[in-house]
Amino acid sequence: MTPKMRKILVMLCVMMISLVSADEVHLKNGDRLTGNIIYFEGQYLFIKTEYAGTIKVNNDKVKSFSIDNLVNIKQNLFSSSIVAKEARLKNYRADTKGQSKKVLVIQNGDGVTEIPITSELSVARINGRSPKKSPLTYSGSINLGIYVDTDSSKTSRYNFDGTLGLKYDFWRHTLKGKFYRKTENEKTKSYYYHLDYSVDRFFTQSFFWQGAMSYQHDWQEDIRANKSIGTGPGWQVWEDEHSALSLASLLNYQMLDYRDGEHSENPQIALKWDFYQYFGDRAFKLTTSGEIGRSFNRNVLLDLKANATLSYKLTESLLLNTGISYEKVRAKDGDSRNKSINLGIGYQW
Repeated sequence: MTPKMRKILVMLCVMMISLVSADEVHLKNGDRLTGNIIYFEGQYLFIKTEYAGTIKVNNDKVKSFSIDNLVNIKQNLFSSSIVAKEARLKNYRADTKGQSKKVLVIQNGDGVTEIPITSELSVARINGRSPKKSPLTYSGSINLGIYVDTDSSKTSRYNFDGTLGLKYDFWRHTLKGKFYRKTENEKTKSYYYHLDYSVDRFFTQSFFWQGAMSYQHDWQEDIRANKSIGTGPGWQVWEDEHSALSLASLLNYQMLDYRDGEHSENPQIALKWDFYQYFGDRAFKLTTSGEIGRSFNRNVLLDLKANATLSYKLTESLLLNTGISYEKVRAKDGDSRNKSINLGIGYQW
C-alpha cells in the first residue's frame, strides 16, 4: 500500500469514527447540530463542531440531545459524581395540567436511570476540555405599571418594582425593591417605597441559613419608617424547572419610627416564604412571596408583607404582569396599611 493510500485510509477512518461518535442536539425550531457536546448546565449547552468551533446554546431552545461518550454528571453542589457511558435529554409532552417535563436519561453500570433537569444539574464530557462553569449566575426582572383614569374620581397609580438574584457556589443573594404612589382627586392616598435584601448560605441541598435586611419609608401612614435586620434557618422544600418553594424562620430586630416622633425597637419572630409555579408550557408564571411576624414584647401584634403576581410571557424577555400587594403593621403606637393592584409591562433576564 502506497503512503498516499495509507493517508487516505487514515482520513476515512477518522471521518467514520467522528461520524459514529458524533453527538446530536435537536432544537425546538427544527434545526440540528452535530459535534461533541462538552458541557451542559442549567442555562447553557456547549457543543464543539467542525464548522463553527464551540457553540453556546441556550437550554430553553433545546428540544433534545444525545451524548455517546463518557460523561461526568453532578445533580447539585452537594451530590457525588456519576459517570455514565451515554446520556440523552428526553422531553416529555405536556400533561393534562399543561406541564412538560425534561429528564436526563443515562446509561451506566446500574442500568438506565432518569435524572430530573434542574438549574444545578451539570454534565461534563470526560477529557473534553470542558469550559469552566460560570462561578456567578444571575437573574432578575423589572416591572412598570401606570394607570390614569380621568373620569369623575381622577385617579392615578404608579408602581415600579424589581428583583435581582445572584448565585455563587453555596451562596444565594436576593435584592427586591418597590415604589408605589396613588392619587385621587389630586390627593395622595398611598405613597411609599421599600427595599429587601437577603443572603442564603446552603449547607445541604435543602437546608440554608439566611441573613436579611429590610427598609420601608411611607409618606402617608402613621409609621414613617420600618427597619429590620434578622437571621435564621431556612429550608428549600423543592426546586425544579417548573416550580420552587422555600421557607425561612427569622429572629428580627425591628425599629419603627412614627410620624408623631415616637420610636420603638422590637425583637420579633417572623416566617418568610417564596414560591413560583410555571404552567401553560411555561407561558404563565405565578409568583408569591412574603413575610409575617410578631414582636416578643407585644408592641407589634402583626407585621405582614405579602404579594402575588401572574406573568404572561409575550417574548423571551418581555412580560405582561398583573398582581396584588398587601402590607400591614399593627403596632401599639400606630398602624400602617397599604394595598395595591398592579397591571403593567415587565422585562426579565
